[in-house]
Amino acid sequence: MKIIVTGFDPFGGEKINPSIECVKALPEIEGVELIRLELPTVFKESAKRLNEVINDVKPDAVLSVGQAGGRAGITMERIAINVDDARIPDNDNNSPIDEKIRQDGENAYFSSLPIKAIVETLIN
Repeated sequence: MKIIVTGFDPFGGEKINPSIECVKALPEIEGVELIRLELPTVFKESAKRLNEVINDVKPDAVLSVGQAGGRAGITMERIAINVDDARIPDNDNNSPIDEKIRQDGENAYFSSLPIKAIVETLIN
């Protein structure tokens, strides 16, 4: 089994990004090839890079890890919304507001993961 796990490079003047540090710290799992991928914190470039690696590696799953400043702990996202809306500029100084990411995409995508079970496991 191949799994791509992504995190992001530092942004917003920070020296590290906890998302990629967590990805780097993941232990090896028997029978699983973990592909750790650091994505650029640049709108459109991160998706382009991820798609390139997906097409090259052909993984069984992709898990994306991100940083949500101000949150007190790990949270899971149940829905991915097809909109870029920057709170602060990215590393190329892009600040999209209410821009659709994929014109040919759905408005939102629901996770197929058992979110509540994962959260329960993380807390216990």
